[in-house]
Amino acid sequence: MELNALAHELEGVLQRMLGSAVTSSRRQDPLADYLLSRLGQRLPSHLLPYLQKEAKVPGLAREKSWDLGLIYPGGKGILKKPRILISLKSILANPSGAWPNRLDDLIGEVSSVQMLFPEVVVGYVAVLDRGAPREGKRPIGNELEPLYKRFKQGLAALSKREPPLWAQGLIEGHWVVEIDTRSQPSLLDPEETVRKGEVFVDALVDALRKREPLLFLGRGE
Repeated sequence: MELNALAHELEGVLQRMLGSAVTSSRRQDPLADYLLSRLGQRLPSHLLPYLQKEAKVPGLAREKSWDLGLIYPGGKGILKKPRILISLKSILANPSGAWPNRLDDLIGEVSSVQMLFPEVVVGYVAVLDRGAPREGKRPIGNELEPLYKRFKQGLAALSKREPPLWAQGLIEGHWVVEIDTRSQPSLLDPEETVRKGEVFVDALVDALRKREPLLFLGRGE
């Protein structure tokens, strides 16, 4: 699918998200469905039934529901385990207080699952609103750019989990989707954003292929 068509699809996804109630637990579903589709274009057909939203995964401290996961069974007598997990987050209000908390939460949730499943591939997607209100007031111009720049720098620092750097809390990749709800359409730099999204999904699948090549031969051992 061409980038222009994907950008149009992604804009519709974002509008459905923004049209959902702020308190809705299913607000991220349209974006999860978009990523399910993009992963489905890359994974072998026998893995597709194991892609799921709201994937429940045990962690060291407690079970957590991940927004999107590939939960494929192991060999005989081996429990199902996560092979790919994706966390979806957004900053649509109070960006000053939200962005540091998002990074702290990411490190915590990733470390917890990696302690039990060190081979899992983890991705992180963040929707950032350049028009997010602070103290009830909309920002002026690119007022939020310095805050989001620091957030993106933090994500880049965490997205380095590959040999020889296997520290807990690191992830295999991230994708930032920037919007501005002060204008329509809201998606900023649509084709470049979609291109980076494709690179993100490719990176997760490539990491899984390198880590567990037998999965791509139709074997789940």
